[in-house]
Amino acid sequence: MEVFLNIIIFLVLAVLVAKLLFRYLMPWLLRRFVEKRMKQFGDNFYQQEENENNGTGRTFGDIKIDHIPQKDNAKKEQVDEEYVDFEEIDKN
Repeated sequence: MEVFLNIIIFLVLAVLVAKLLFRYLMPWLLRRFVEKRMKQFGDNFYQQEENENNGTGRTFGDIKIDHIPQKDNAKKEQVDEEYVDFEEIDKN
């Protein structure tokens, strides 16, 4: 009977300690994990921006246009268009 009582007391104490750990330790661990990830993300982002801007003389927020399409004037010349002038006629 004494062994059974010791097991129950041990389980109750283990549950109470687990509750305390989850209440105070887990939020601290999660906050620390999230802060590390945010710092890592920010560092990677700014490092990527620096790599893209090296040697170009650009600053943060500048726009870079890689391709400007050429206008195709040949298509306009190939189309056979004819302007038709018309007048309104009264039916009276």
